[in-house]
Amino acid sequence: MKIRYRLCLLCLVICCWTVGKGVGQNTGKQPLAFEDFFHGKMEKISGIFPVYRDSAKVYMEIPEHLLGRELEIRAQVNKGFDMVARPLESMGVVYLQKVDGHSIYVQRRLFSERVANKNNELYEALCKSNKQPVDIVYPVVAYSAGGKGYIIDVTEMLKTGDDWFKVAAPQVRDQDVSRARITGVHEFPDGVSFTIHRMYGFSPERLLDNVIPPRGFLPLEIGCVVTLLPEREMRERFVDRRFGYHVISFLDYSQNPYRAEKDSIIRKWNLGITEGSREEYRKGKLVNPSHPLVFYIDTCCPSEFVPYIKEGVLAWNAAFEKAGFKNALRVKMADSETVLEEQRAVIAYDLSEAGIRTGYTFHPKTGEILSCRVNIGHGFLPKELWRYLLECGTVDERIRKDVFHPDVAGEILRSKMTRAVGSVLGLKENLAGSVAYTAEEVKNVTWLKARGYTASIMDNNPYNYAVQKSDKVTVKELMPRLGEYDYLAIEWGYREFPASKNAYMDREALWKTFQGYSAGYMFPVSQGIEVRAGDLSSEPLKTLGYALNNLLRLNTSLGSIVYSDKQYDSGRAIMEANRQLIDKYGEYLLQIVSWFGEKRGNTPLSIEEQREAMALLGEYLFAGDKGLVSPLAKGCSWDIKAIYIRQMTAVFQKLLAPKVLKRMLDMEQACLENIYTADMFFKDLFSMLFCDFKADSEVSFSRMDMQVVCVNTLLESVADASVPVVKWKLQELGERLKALAGQHEAGAVRKVYAMLSSRIEKVLNK
Repeated sequence: MKIRYRLCLLCLVICCWTVGKGVGQNTGKQPLAFEDFFHGKMEKISGIFPVYRDSAKVYMEIPEHLLGRELEIRAQVNKGFDMVARPLESMGVVYLQKVDGHSIYVQRRLFSERVANKNNELYEALCKSNKQPVDIVYPVVAYSAGGKGYIIDVTEMLKTGDDWFKVAAPQVRDQDVSRARITGVHEFPDGVSFTIHRMYGFSPERLLDNVIPPRGFLPLEIGCVVTLLPEREMRERFVDRRFGYHVISFLDYSQNPYRAEKDSIIRKWNLGITEGSREEYRKGKLVNPSHPLVFYIDTCCPSEFVPYIKEGVLAWNAAFEKAGFKNALRVKMADSETVLEEQRAVIAYDLSEAGIRTGYTFHPKTGEILSCRVNIGHGFLPKELWRYLLECGTVDERIRKDVFHPDVAGEILRSKMTRAVGSVLGLKENLAGSVAYTAEEVKNVTWLKARGYTASIMDNNPYNYAVQKSDKVTVKELMPRLGEYDYLAIEWGYREFPASKNAYMDREALWKTFQGYSAGYMFPVSQGIEVRAGDLSSEPLKTLGYALNNLLRLNTSLGSIVYSDKQYDSGRAIMEANRQLIDKYGEYLLQIVSWFGEKRGNTPLSIEEQREAMALLGEYLFAGDKGLVSPLAKGCSWDIKAIYIRQMTAVFQKLLAPKVLKRMLDMEQACLENIYTADMFFKDLFSMLFCDFKADSEVSFSRMDMQVVCVNTLLESVADASVPVVKWKLQELGERLKALAGQHEAGAVRKVYAMLSSRIEKVLNK
């Protein structure tokens, strides 16, 4: 009884705090009549939400007929701190409510429990039993002219508050609240926007160590938008797990009379069909959407990138045609008259964080995406250009002649932009896309022309590193583009059914339309060895072999690529290029190593597959550096050979990790069939690495380096009780090396093997 009493008391306290937040702002004063409120020095900005401002305060009017409607409150950094049009964490969708006591309640409603069908008898019961929390309570300071509206003070909320939006960035420190001001108010058909000038302390990353940073403040211009949302909500679209969309999950009480069903809806834009186009749409003709998605490109974007950005955005229109829409996505250049914060979709370029970042706001009930931002941070292209050189440099002559070739840079940006736009359309990353086709298909000219090398741009796709120069593939097919999955996903997510009465009927219609699709490139239920970032084709070991071969061929011309003008420097450029090539080589080897001790679903990888992986290691790891260390870099003060050894050590550490060996042993104990046992693993490893322990084998110094790295890695694992097999195998290896130390034809090899056998014996006898 006491426990129940305490719980009730706790709930009462929480409810009082939730509903009462902001009530303290109401001083008990009666709202002023409009004649007493509005004075000669006050300016009025008309619009759907009239705004009143004087030298000190800013007020917003809530017309009485808009009570009970929903607004979206969002904000962005317009400029400052190297940022342009960067979205801020904002309040989002809110509900306006007038209550007694001359106050306006602002609610962010919760929809984690719902009765999706409003005609269901439980709908009214759920509404009564689930009271919504109140985020902010605004006292009404005055009535509008005619008494049909309520005026609230939003000054401090915009200047210093963090309820509507929060400013958070690594380089931004505390605000100087005394210097904040509201510099602009702009009305537009669906709402009003505010321009706010704030001053923040900064954390300068480029200052020297041991220097006291300045205590100055930098300006930050923020744009905050209040938008009235339409009364008619977008119809929800229930999830289909074959298509990877971001979702909103909830409990639905209308699907089962006995219990709540967990369900989800996707996040998508509301394109809509005009009344005049419905008949054409039913007949299968392409129609213009009633709400096309228009992307505005900020004026700060470099002019040479604009055509590629446009192409990246508009590429999705081909997919929307499958859903029955033409010109669904459009692109416009912003100008001096464009108020960027008011636009639904913006692409901006700035000097902040390098890379492409995306974000969007959405309605928590329907999943409708309301606005989005695609931010291009300066400085990501050099890294991508080098990655393209390392993956496709043997095929694309342009990148070999100029590592910063403008056409290649533009094509990379176009591909990245297409993927970024897919993200703000609601799509998730789909790692099954790059493994949809075979190793031969991803390098076949005819296949590539028809389909490309990936089934989805939403995969974390590499460039097409499988293509060899002899395949005669055009450079157009070396970068990812929209694939079969992308077309299907957009058609499923955005096709409308004018004859359907609700989302449940849409679900049935979609299931009938797409019931036959279960291809390997559909969104994966789980992620394992068969779907990973960076892989390529359904035969990744084969394509990795192609990639390693390409990298070795590229290495032979690395000097001429770096020093194309024959102007040699102190070696820094070739050293950096050689380091990146070695890192890429190690990246490929790590992907190969990840095949050992793995399962595909619940089935262990076959003996044949794991032996194929070991054979690749035998050719590209155990044999040594294969000339990877450039002759031009060998004389540099920074030892490039040490970088190679460090990278290969990481490969051996992953190959011989206790958790990998333990997985092998666990599979053996489970008596599973066709298992690559630990005995097989070590036998193949030692045989390939130590040249079958033949006394007359040719062992290069580079191979001996790998042998030493392998033994050192095993010695580090001896103490791990979970894998006693390491100790047994080391003992066997030590005995064989001790014998070879007296038998091998090469004196250098005898010395190394004697040293290794001695170290093994010393560790095992501790």
